[in-house]
Amino acid sequence: MWRAGYPISRSGVILMVGPYQLLVADACAGLNSMFTLEALGLLYMNIVGHTNRLRNVLLAILIVPMSFTANVVRVIVLILVTYHFGDEAGQGIVHGAAGMLLFVVALGLMMVIDSILSFFFRKKEVK
Repeated sequence: MWRAGYPISRSGVILMVGPYQLLVADACAGLNSMFTLEALGLLYMNIVGHTNRLRNVLLAILIVPMSFTANVVRVIVLILVTYHFGDEAGQGIVHGAAGMLLFVVALGLMMVIDSILSFFFRKKEVK
């Protein structure tokens, strides 16, 4: 099956991309990174210091889909690297760098969503 111009299919936790078979291990599945990203999200919220409880609750809840999205980006990058540069490239230093990409994407998403929430939770001006 061709998706986005690439021959890709899935069987359980195995992704087949062209001639390569990629096993999405538990670590890549994202559960461990979700806990870490939730902790980093709570640290972010503590640093920015928003006082509106509803805004903080919404941001804390939205950390879960942000973590999921960041992990999907990471897996897609690893698939593309493996497809274009070979299995060794996808398993080498690029694999570790993709882990760092996960946290960069999640932090970026967190800042974007926090900015969007700021439109709904503006402080009232004191006259």
